[in-house]
Amino acid sequence: MIETLKPETGRMGVVVPHGVLFRGASEGKIRKQLIEENLLDTVIGLPEKLFFGTGIPAAILIFKKQKVDNTVFFIDASREFKSGKNQNILSLENIDKVIATYKARETVDKYAYLAS
Repeated sequence: MIETLKPETGRMGVVVPHGVLFRGASEGKIRKQLIEENLLDTVIGLPEKLFFGTGIPAAILIFKKQKVDNTVFFIDASREFKSGKNQNILSLENIDKVIATYKARETVDKYAYLAS
């Protein structure tokens, strides 16, 4: 997917299982290379039971072909949801908070961190 992005303006968001962020072996090597090539821009952690048919937490990985710096922004939105009977829901307020935090790109205690 990354290879199909436009060289100067290409951006992509992909939803992955949360475990992708921690597994070793070949997945660890892939993560390392994505960071070394300065492609990973933001990681947004999502709550569990958000997607139909699975209870596992997920994350959104945002990639950019041309970044202005070499940082990675982490947002922990795993506690930002409206609890549902069988499935959790992101309310408009939850989504707005994630978007505002993403745009500000500043560290927020126990919620967001800009890593070098």
